[in-house]
Amino acid sequence: MKINEIKSVAQNSPMSINNKKDTSFKGVTDGLIKFWEGVDRGGLAASFTIQDMLGTNIPRTWAAKDVGKDLTGKNNWGAVLENGLREFLTGPSMFVVPGAVYYASMKIGGKSNGVPVQTIKDFSEIINNSNVSTQGKEVFKKDFYGSVLKKVFANFDGIDNIEKIAEKGINLDDYVDEIIKMESAHKKGFWKNIRNIPVPESKEDILAGIVKRFVSDKKANTSGYQDFLKALVTDNRLEDAAKYEIKIDELIKRMIKYSDDLFDSFSKSSDNFEEFLKNFTKKRMGSRFATNIAMGVFTALAMWFIPKIYTINKTNPETDPVRQKASELKGKKSNEVSFGGRNINDVMLQIGEKVAPGNDNWLSKHAGSLESNWINVARPIFYTLITGFTLVPRLIQSTRRDIESSKKNGGPIQWDETSNILRRDITTILTILFAMEGMGAAMGLNASKKSGLVLTSDILRKEDGLLKKIIKIFNPEGGVKVLSKTEATAQMSNFANLDEVIRFLRKNQNYNGDLNKLLHIDAKETKEGVETLYVAAKKVFGDIIDKKDVKVADLVDYIGKNSPKKDDVDALLNLLNNTDKNPLLKFANKINAIFQTVSLAIVTGFLGFGLPKINDFIIKRKYLKNNNTLHPKYNDPNVHIPDYSILNSLKPFERQTYQYFLGNQNKWEN
Repeated sequence: MKINEIKSVAQNSPMSINNKKDTSFKGVTDGLIKFWEGVDRGGLAASFTIQDMLGTNIPRTWAAKDVGKDLTGKNNWGAVLENGLREFLTGPSMFVVPGAVYYASMKIGGKSNGVPVQTIKDFSEIINNSNVSTQGKEVFKKDFYGSVLKKVFANFDGIDNIEKIAEKGINLDDYVDEIIKMESAHKKGFWKNIRNIPVPESKEDILAGIVKRFVSDKKANTSGYQDFLKALVTDNRLEDAAKYEIKIDELIKRMIKYSDDLFDSFSKSSDNFEEFLKNFTKKRMGSRFATNIAMGVFTALAMWFIPKIYTINKTNPETDPVRQKASELKGKKSNEVSFGGRNINDVMLQIGEKVAPGNDNWLSKHAGSLESNWINVARPIFYTLITGFTLVPRLIQSTRRDIESSKKNGGPIQWDETSNILRRDITTILTILFAMEGMGAAMGLNASKKSGLVLTSDILRKEDGLLKKIIKIFNPEGGVKVLSKTEATAQMSNFANLDEVIRFLRKNQNYNGDLNKLLHIDAKETKEGVETLYVAAKKVFGDIIDKKDVKVADLVDYIGKNSPKKDDVDALLNLLNNTDKNPLLKFANKINAIFQTVSLAIVTGFLGFGLPKINDFIIKRKYLKNNNTLHPKYNDPNVHIPDYSILNSLKPFERQTYQYFLGNQNKWEN
């Protein structure tokens, strides 16, 4: 018999969603799962902000009051103010500013400025090759949505032809109607959306239903085991087509923005639609590219200006106490020292022609890497901002204050604040960008090995060299990443038949998962009246699942010779498709939430408390010994003569004469 002949008749409609409100909150792990689910929806901005707030902003501001307290006996409120201004202005600005630019661009220049250049081109080509009516906005939208979805489903290797879509049981009209319905629905609200609280007929829940249906249709009409959350609207025969895939929920949002902007702009134009579309595409590709650049530029300007705000003191209140103490011990006295002429549409048209995908120029080839989405700026822009426009201006300000502080406390320039920033900020940047996700990935790989269930997007292979393995683990844009709850659900649930379950198990096995461990994941919970994967799998696959080295081929061979009962297959499918009871999902979500929380705790603990203590210790030990007496080096007045560099050119006997001339009686020593 064929595996895919065993169908389930007990599944819920794929368009339905689970509207049952979870009010049980079974414990800390449930709260952590919801927390990390919200962070995942927030993208780079949410992940960075969580680490920034917990790891730098709050603890560093709080800890700053104790800097130098052992020397002065007073709270260092100057350091508190400076740390608070620096941390709470810098981090949030990196997302608030680009978000404001993004919003203003869509408000002023059209909603298509919220759609990436490649997608604008793809949508325009789809309209050119389709029968899309412009006789009314709703008709236009329905025709456009249907045409895009035809392209998406035709790219499935199990369909590969628009004419076959209906034959596969895919009703495009249902998809289109749900998208139209979603557009006019109410929003959940920020907090309910972050916490993923079901709100029937809300935009978010209607979209969740569309995504669930899409996952089912993609699983049923594609080979292998791929990312079922992604869609492709460009040519599926491109060698690098995979890099153009878009998450289906994001694709739908882009379709809505683009269609609104295109139809509204056309209704104000006197051009015929074909000519209008050609110019519209060029202008919007140009303005979208300009929006990406503007998001980076305005944020860079804000980052450059912020150090001027928080450095309200001429000297650094964090290093002042120890340097003043050193100055007092030495007996020094403190000395105070105090576009034009061109139509914007023409400009956007020319930029659009340059950045259009497929053109053989530098801008076209690299425009895609600069695509930003609201508060989530593109990673190359983010890296540039956090290094070039956060670190550099801080260093410029710190050098000025180090010079000022050295004048105040006497002696040559001591680069205390500058070295402090280099240690603190470079370490912080590297930690936030790479450490947390890397630690989570490393723990996920270890848990996958022990549980038999692969919990990461990729794995480390034997043929990978050490450097490649390190890059895979710590690369935030790819490599090995812990599966989010949405990704885990798409992979480990929503099975239409036993064949899809077998495909999942095969993929897990190919990624070094252990089938025996996986099918025994809840075996210890086996008791009367309790649904477990172990019992359900044993009814379908028999005692073969108890073999230590059982493989997918063994399961396929068994069910080929021993036809499982339909009721037993339905029971297995129903258990896996129930996201509240699926033991694989429960384990994956729990263990990944715990790992991410542990990683966050380690990162924030180090950044918030460990690193500042290290800096404070280094600066203090530079000037003072353990008993807070002056370091012998700084007792020697010769070390602190402003004209120190002159001595290097003098002969030994000349140095002593020069010292006497300056009023220093101590002999110069090499």
